[in-house]
Amino acid sequence: MTSSLLNKALQSAGGPEEFKRKMNQFSEDLAFIEKNRGKLLELYDENWIAVCKSEVVTHSKNYDDVLMQIEQKGLPKEQVVIKFLSSRKVVTLF
Repeated sequence: MTSSLLNKALQSAGGPEEFKRKMNQFSEDLAFIEKNRGKLLELYDENWIAVCKSEVVTHSKNYDDVLMQIEQKGLPKEQVVIKFLSSRKVVTLF
């Protein structure tokens, strides 16, 4: 049963190769943010940034604005990394 669910999930992502490609791009975008954190903080401190294909595609102090701008640009939300940048320590409680 598990392999059936996994196969359905992979197919909905475009197949195993497309899923792998998307995961690799997501990892590269996360690495881009970490590698360029200092410069990004200079430009976007206290902002949400959206990164797609190792490029900042939009930013705002408001998360909902970032989502709206991603949609307006026609970018696939599931392929955009959204992260809040702050030079201050930020604690997230779940």
